[in-house]
Amino acid sequence: MNEIVAKSSLKADAPEWFPNNSIMTQRVDSLSNSLQNRLKIHKRHGNDSNHSQNHSAAAIPNIDDDIKRLKQIITTLSRDPGQFDNLLDIFMETLIPYFNDLMTLFTVAKILVEEAITDPNFRYSGARLCFHLEQNCPEFRAELPLRCEKHLLENRNMHNVLLFIAELYAQLPHVAVYGKLLVDSFKRLLSIGGNENVKCICQALKLTGYSLEKSNKNDLDEVFEQLENIKNAVGGNVTTLLNTVINLRYSNWGHSGDSTDSEYEIDNHVYEGVTNTVFYQPDGNVLTNEESEFIASYMHSNEEYASDNSDPDDLCDPEPEMDEEIQAAFKEFVKSSKH
Repeated sequence: MNEIVAKSSLKADAPEWFPNNSIMTQRVDSLSNSLQNRLKIHKRHGNDSNHSQNHSAAAIPNIDDDIKRLKQIITTLSRDPGQFDNLLDIFMETLIPYFNDLMTLFTVAKILVEEAITDPNFRYSGARLCFHLEQNCPEFRAELPLRCEKHLLENRNMHNVLLFIAELYAQLPHVAVYGKLLVDSFKRLLSIGGNENVKCICQALKLTGYSLEKSNKNDLDEVFEQLENIKNAVGGNVTTLLNTVINLRYSNWGHSGDSTDSEYEIDNHVYEGVTNTVFYQPDGNVLTNEESEFIASYMHSNEEYASDNSDPDDLCDPEPEMDEEIQAAFKEFVKSSKH
């Protein structure tokens, strides 16, 4: 044993090693612990007109620190989108004190949009953050499309701007505003032409085409007419992508052709009714928006089973290799096992 210890390269005084994931978790926990009381302070004093101005000012944290924290959250989500659920509450708690501060909200919108445009890894998470933020802040909801439109006109990287707007269109409930931005951008890129512009349009359509078919059908007809006309003008992988999108539209964007508009409206109404209902956990805490949305989608996906009045034993299909005697014995076994 002494000989093994003598030859070992391990040292008792070596620094302790932690995997990268544990360091990331520690950072998230640290952020969460530092902000636990802020939402309580805002709820307690935010709408109380009897509090003095000095006390209210003291309750509002330093904006520079919170902007720095916002950027830290964005950096973390860009590297590890799986941390979204852990960081969402921290994100909201950080910004709640500024819901009545238009200048700060404009800054937040600017940061979120610019980061989502610059870093494609943050695009999806950025749209999700915008969804949760605008649900609670009408001022942010009004500023966000204006900020996107500004970038469409001024930003050199119009492709990334368009793809971020496509994410917003797919995730936010008011499709009309972002739908108009999308189709106007499609037409603008088509007027310029080129493989990269067509590629960007096709990428956005794969994400938004089915919904645009319902909200902006006439504009979409015009866009696809132009896409059909330029099929021979593009080349390489773009040709394949363009044909894929055209065929996707012919197949109703991968959705069943049996569903009608009225059925869609009914399903959407039921879905909104469930997601707008307040659900509670066994411990009395309110379910989050995402948990409520999961319940709505889960209920919808199980309708066929809820309406199935057939014998559950019929779901058990014996192997075709069984002869009739063995199949009968198998069914008898299934029935007896229920008792």
